[in-house]
Amino acid sequence: MKVTAADLRALLQAGAGARLVMEKGRLAVLPASELPRHEGAMTVVERDELRGRVGAAPDDRVLDEQATILSTEIGTLGA
Repeated sequence: MKVTAADLRALLQAGAGARLVMEKGRLAVLPASELPRHEGAMTVVERDELRGRVGAAPDDRVLDEQATILSTEIGTLGA
């Protein structure tokens, strides 16, 4: 499963409480209001955690680096 900079940018723009999740072999950005309907989804990263890693207005290089790190973490889990 490959996380992209676009996935992370969408997460940063999704608002407080949003998460990037993996569900049924796909990645999706879910706003906080949608999370209860997706209980089985695995959280890849929460928006606030990502902002802590990259800041409020990261450039594409920083997002690419974080996407690579998250993709590696997912791969380590065997997903």
